[in-house]
Amino acid sequence: MSQIAIHVENIWKEYHIRHNLEGSQSSLKAVLNAPFNWLTGQSGKFAHLQKSEQFFALSNVSFEVQHGESVGLIGRNGAGKSTLLKILSRITRPSKGQITIYEHVNSLLEVGTGFNTELSGRENVFLNGSFLGMSISEIRQKFDEIVAFSEIEQFIDTPVKYYSSGMFVRLAFSVAVHLTPEILILDEVLSVGDSGFQHKSRMKMKELLGSGATIILVSHNEQAVRDICKRAIWLDKGAIRMDGESSSVVEHYVNFVNEEIL
Repeated sequence: MSQIAIHVENIWKEYHIRHNLEGSQSSLKAVLNAPFNWLTGQSGKFAHLQKSEQFFALSNVSFEVQHGESVGLIGRNGAGKSTLLKILSRITRPSKGQITIYEHVNSLLEVGTGFNTELSGRENVFLNGSFLGMSISEIRQKFDEIVAFSEIEQFIDTPVKYYSSGMFVRLAFSVAVHLTPEILILDEVLSVGDSGFQHKSRMKMKELLGSGATIILVSHNEQAVRDICKRAIWLDKGAIRMDGESSSVVEHYVNFVNEEIL
């Protein structure tokens, strides 16, 4: 029997969006006018001009991911993909429902999170690797491999604030994929770098899968999802619209988007 890595059951994520019904008054103006409104007795009137709208970023989402499985999350902007990844990464909690994760999770949701721009690339490799759960000895052991993969050996002792955006994200991605993770959660990171680096990154993902890692990938690159993920989940307006073999799910999604455009 396959080992379950992630179990998600009836997840909901609710937000409240505030609207100012007095359209001409900006939020800043409202704050600046608050003392005056209180003195003139208009604070109650202003309060009645506020409206809160209920919004569900995720609606009754349920699925399981098996150990060693590669799953792509696809959908249009605002479909709930990043919200789901943040819940899986324990960055935020669901409003309702239950999530159980049976293995250690490493997440790369925003490339470079945990980097200090005043430090050198070398120092940030050790800093970010520590944040992501590596011991100092592990980082030392993999340091040369991390730097070689990122292709920035010449600049490794330069403060990263002087890096180009491409150099910055290549180094951050390289640190994340050399952790030998049990579960690796990635949000739109396979689009970093040029085509050569993207190809190398896909090969690294396949290598991790071969070692038994579980991968959850969000990407608007349908070909990357087909190449790396055997399974795909299509999210639409916070709910699962389709869950199945990646080529089939991607094909249905692309056809849907094309019909919407036409």
